[in-house]
Amino acid sequence: MNATKPHSTLWIAVVALAGIQAVPASAEESPWTRDNRIAISADGNPHADADDVGATPLTMAVMAKAGLQDNLVHFDFNNFLEYERIDPEENRMWQSAMGAQARFGFDRNRFFDAAIQPNRAIEHLTGVINESTAKDPLYLIAAGPMELIYRALEAADADARKHVTIVSHHDYNEYFKPRLWHRNWNDIQRLVPDIGYLRIKDQNGSKGQGLKGSSNDDFQWLKHHADSKLNWVYDRIAAGKPDVSDAGMLTWLIGINGTDTVVSIAEMKDWFGTDSISNTGDPQTTPDAPAGVAPDVVPPQGQSIFKEVDGKLVIEAESVPLTDDWVVETSESDFSGDGYIRWMPSWIHKISHQHQGVLMYRLRITHPGEYRMALRSSHKGAPERDKWNDCWTLMGLNPVHPYGITRKTYHAINQESFDSGTGFTWHTTHDNYGSVAKSDGHFSTPVYQLDKGDHYFWICGRSGGYRIDKIHFFKQGVDGFKDDAEPVTPIISVDQDRDEPQR
Repeated sequence: MNATKPHSTLWIAVVALAGIQAVPASAEESPWTRDNRIAISADGNPHADADDVGATPLTMAVMAKAGLQDNLVHFDFNNFLEYERIDPEENRMWQSAMGAQARFGFDRNRFFDAAIQPNRAIEHLTGVINESTAKDPLYLIAAGPMELIYRALEAADADARKHVTIVSHHDYNEYFKPRLWHRNWNDIQRLVPDIGYLRIKDQNGSKGQGLKGSSNDDFQWLKHHADSKLNWVYDRIAAGKPDVSDAGMLTWLIGINGTDTVVSIAEMKDWFGTDSISNTGDPQTTPDAPAGVAPDVVPPQGQSIFKEVDGKLVIEAESVPLTDDWVVETSESDFSGDGYIRWMPSWIHKISHQHQGVLMYRLRITHPGEYRMALRSSHKGAPERDKWNDCWTLMGLNPVHPYGITRKTYHAINQESFDSGTGFTWHTTHDNYGSVAKSDGHFSTPVYQLDKGDHYFWICGRSGGYRIDKIHFFKQGVDGFKDDAEPVTPIISVDQDRDEPQR
């Protein structure tokens, strides 16, 4: 295994024209060479996924072992933008990233806590992108959501960003949005159609493949290594969770994985060997984490506001701008309005990862209280009852605990109704998971406590083929819920709202 002569198997995605999705193609080698620059954007924020807490220092240890400290030209962490304040005692990624920077001899001026200095992180990555040329390309590892990367690319020179290649291994990093108005891999393709893209196998492998352990015991070799710096890496893994899979993108890129895209924990142990990692530069101590900064959360204004009247909101689903693979159709009968919306990814049976096809409905409540929600939807013609039958929904601004939770919301008709060819109905149920399932049960009726003022309701594509005709929000006790005859409630434009006198 040699970091100077990479050889591996991967999926390369080439985007040649605007609006065309990345297409998998086979390749034999990582295109990276030892002269090429590397940038990394990682998450690890509290209340988010804890894998980066260990993956970050292991990634830095790999780079240091390979003598590539100077190749790392940018590293940002806590990249859930507009998320939440992180106080020093909770800033586990500061300890991981800045601790690795100090121990392994990386340039401190290239490290940025995006929860503390989001604009500086974006500006620095933009500058690094702007240095990119055909002879000096940039390999950008996406170890978290892509909003920060999008903003840096948006601000960068158009010619320079053509020489950037994004490295990824998981749908989560490509599509998840800490705030649903953020941008993801789909948006980056539209912004930079000719950007490079290397998608390797998911590094969360099982049966001994990949860098996701079953417990901290899988990393005991780091704990007992002769190098105290690697003992510290073990401590950081234990402070997060035994999943350092994001480090697999770096190991593949620089050629450690050998003839496979996936490196195993056992192979990683053998590669590190028993020798200590040589220090470069002057010894440093980890700087103290700075005070937390309250994020500047700026939700979108949208184009329209749906006004509640007498405890009722009746909305045609097609009344907002459609995104990604949502389309308006009229082929199934019994729809209202101009048609119904349908999620139509490239493969109709595809289950889409959060958060693609994000639709925003801005609701204005004048009569606060508990509101029932139902979607008039259909999965008529599906090959099975559990196909084409659901979407993701969220009430609120943030899909991550503690600010909200994204729910799987589905057309809950029984087998008899499905077999009889039933189309649009108001049968709507939340299919819960995780902590919500523990508190609300596996299945629950969609109900929201809505205060007076504006609220954001989101629908995201999930099951290919799923159709939505209309949306109801009715206050408890108000008649007409799930009645097809209820007329739509008023819609005002955001521009009109600005012109109206404040009440």
